[in-house]
Amino acid sequence: MTSIIQFADVHFGVEDREAMAVLAQTVESLKPDVTVICGDITQHGGTDEFKAARDWIKRLPCPKVLTPGNHDTPMYGLLHRFFDPFGRYKRYIAPLGDPHFTDENVSIVPLTTARGWQLKTDWSLGIVDMEDLDLAINQLNGAAGSTVKMISVHHPLIYPPVSPLQKETERGGEALKRLSEANIDVVLSGHVHAPFVLERQPDETEIMSIGAGTLSVRRRDRPASFNHIVIDQEMINVTEVFWQDGKFSLAKPQPKKIAELKSRRIP
Repeated sequence: MTSIIQFADVHFGVEDREAMAVLAQTVESLKPDVTVICGDITQHGGTDEFKAARDWIKRLPCPKVLTPGNHDTPMYGLLHRFFDPFGRYKRYIAPLGDPHFTDENVSIVPLTTARGWQLKTDWSLGIVDMEDLDLAINQLNGAAGSTVKMISVHHPLIYPPVSPLQKETERGGEALKRLSEANIDVVLSGHVHAPFVLERQPDETEIMSIGAGTLSVRRRDRPASFNHIVIDQEMINVTEVFWQDGKFSLAKPQPKKIAELKSRRIP
């Protein structure tokens, strides 16, 4: 059995300090084997925010798989944003993460979908670099023995119906089809501040996706939350862990049979 903590959108600078004060105890009780953070670790990409995030990540009690989000580029200081958008992330956060995680139950590889700037008005949107995607797929398929293969991103490759945001990740649909054809099982994501579990994508692509909520005060009328994912040789169990009435509580688990998920992709 493998225990995974999935965080996203902590947004240091506007983090929910009350929830964060007791988070470590809750995480420890779940006995994680790996923590996945799906981007937007900071709010403005500022140095002080990154230092606070670094100190928090250091205290997490297991290996980490990390990927930046669009908020992890400098909001202020266009020179940094244009020429070194992830410089602070690489200095303070990236050294704390592992390039991948693999055990007998699961392999996890990160893929960056955020950009410092784009040739469009909304720089917060995600983009998939297909060469980077192929490298991630090759790495996952080279991990012999793992039952479940996961890729972690910041932006949903296709936005789920539950999302309060309905945007488009560039080349996201194409990426999902390529992942499904390569027998990758799960996409982990954040960005929309709404937890979700989908057995298949809105465009009917046969690949599971799991989205984490946020631990910030930017909650869009939802409680602060993160996900606890437990995987063994037969099942993927996803449980939302949400903040309410001064404590973290567990929602009803959402179990999925691995064999059924895989069988749908067999031609």
